[in-house]
Amino acid sequence: MSRPHCMLDNQNYGYRIMADAMSTVLEDRYVGVEPRSWIIGVSLLLGHPCRPRGCMRSVFGAAIIATMTLAGALLPGGNRLLAARQLIDPLYAPIAIVLAASFSLGARYVLVERERRKVERIFGQYVDPRISRQLADSRSIKDVTSKGERRELTLMFVDIRGFTAMSEAMKAEDVLAVIQEYLNEMSALILKWDGTIDKYVGDEIVAIWNAPIAQTQHALWAVRCAYDLINQASVVQDHLASKGLPPISWGIGINSGPAVVGNMGSRDRLQYTALGDTVNTAARFCSVAPAFTVLIGQTTYDECKQYVAVEQVRACS
Repeated sequence: MSRPHCMLDNQNYGYRIMADAMSTVLEDRYVGVEPRSWIIGVSLLLGHPCRPRGCMRSVFGAAIIATMTLAGALLPGGNRLLAARQLIDPLYAPIAIVLAASFSLGARYVLVERERRKVERIFGQYVDPRISRQLADSRSIKDVTSKGERRELTLMFVDIRGFTAMSEAMKAEDVLAVIQEYLNEMSALILKWDGTIDKYVGDEIVAIWNAPIAQTQHALWAVRCAYDLINQASVVQDHLASKGLPPISWGIGINSGPAVVGNMGSRDRLQYTALGDTVNTAARFCSVAPAFTVLIGQTTYDECKQYVAVEQVRACS
């Protein structure tokens, strides 16, 4: 019986050697836990390739630093645990990366929302709020303001007939009251038909269809809007009469065709507008249109001839 016992002792001796070797490693004689500062540095380095571009870089860097600080605060007993040979510090890296990703996503949401508000603020004064929200959902502020494009547009000009001569005989406050009533009513109808208000030039209103968002029936919508502007005349006249103001009348010119559209102007002041012969022709149509009459170009008529009845007039010179 003693011989098998000796063989068992010999086997245990081999296991004891392995246990001593493992103990040597775990006793930090050859392998030790790196300092906390080194692990934080590695975590920052690992997070560096993941950072977004542009303005997100500084936010992401701040998120990493805040995350590492938070991770250190969450594990205040790290030194004590190390003293007990429990390797807790290596958990800092995955904890930091997960928390940094959370901070980064939150920061990205804040910045994207800020971009949306910029777009809505820029286009809110030109277009119906529904369109400005759609623009904010589909484009960044850089895409909206940095480039123009050539596209098919429908332009509409609305102008009060004889207003310059009439205003010279009116009080300044009455002139402004008339203009305000007229612009309020006309603008509301343009936005109702999803038109983009290009500009106000005195008593003239310039509106665009098919920009900044695509509208397949832009010519038809502009013509239908023009009919509404004419039909609204009695309402405007009643409002002016109730305030003791003189009646006014307006003519409308509409033309469709290619034009360049985008935000144009100086670095300090931009305006969303359109340029080209299509725009100039629409302005000429408006200048010769009789009171409460809509003049449209041939291209506009071709686009919506199934829905409107017109009379042919002599071409404008």
